[in-house]
Amino acid sequence: MKSSRRLGPIAKLAKQRERTAASHLGDSLRQADLQQKQLDDLIHYRDEYVAGFKAAGKAGLSSVQLRDYQLFLSRLESAIQQQQQKLVTSRENCQQSQMEWQDEHGQSKMIDKVVEKRRQAEKRRLDELEQREQDDRPRDSASTDVHGTK
Repeated sequence: MKSSRRLGPIAKLAKQRERTAASHLGDSLRQADLQQKQLDDLIHYRDEYVAGFKAAGKAGLSSVQLRDYQLFLSRLESAIQQQQQKLVTSRENCQQSQMEWQDEHGQSKMIDKVVEKRRQAEKRRLDELEQREQDDRPRDSASTDVHGTK
């Protein structure tokens, strides 16, 4: 079996690993986008809540209402901080997935190059063999005379 063919399963496995890494990268990018959207939503909600709190404060709030607003705002700030941490973690996962994909991509390209070089070498050997066979034919026919004897 030709060496380029023996490397076929290895190249196929490398391609599959690259595709898997690319899929994981896509998943982690989608997850980071989702985390960013959730953070944006929380910040937007907090800003609206603060605006409502200020408007209600101008109209006058009881101490219980003021405490409830502050308590809820504190919980909202805590949720924002937690979401920011989730986003940081998600972005770190993206970076890790990116590096893993780059490694797999590099391995796959390297194997492809080896396979291609071997194919080219095999083709050169075959061409050289065919050329030698063609070069040998005219000598054989040239060394025989008209009567078919040498």
